[in-house]
Amino acid sequence: MTICDFEIRPAVTADFGQLCDLFRELDDLHRQARPDLFRKLDGPPREFADVESLIAGPESTILLAEDRMLRQVIGFETLILRDIVAHGVRRTRRIVEIDNLGVRNDARRRGVGRALVQEAFGWSADLGCAGVELTVYAFNAAAVSFYEKIGFATVTRRLGAPVAK
Repeated sequence: MTICDFEIRPAVTADFGQLCDLFRELDDLHRQARPDLFRKLDGPPREFADVESLIAGPESTILLAEDRMLRQVIGFETLILRDIVAHGVRRTRRIVEIDNLGVRNDARRRGVGRALVQEAFGWSADLGCAGVELTVYAFNAAAVSFYEKIGFATVTRRLGAPVAK
């Protein structure tokens, strides 16, 4: 598959089943790396109402990468408009957050993730935002490398330590 073999489009509620498959794959990756933080759910990996709300917007959207020939979803991203309020010395700003980004294992390294992120920048620009931000877990070295290669840089680090019992 080359970059021309898929298209990016907004999700519709009829995509829920295919989105669940991709959420499951993404959740499995996180759960395998950090079972202390992530658990397996009974039922769908996301509630239909939550997905429907993200699709409906207007301050959010889910974009899909769909294989043109197979009409199968091979990647997705959830985008959420965030207003960061001024606090002390921090300025008010408006950003788009990539809340989730996932590409099917068999569709990786073909430009799908890059194309989805480019669409996020377009959606952000249409809303007059200052930029696009995301959070990536430190264990996910492949994702960190991907984001750095396409121009993202660390803005802040969140550190954690368990409480001794």
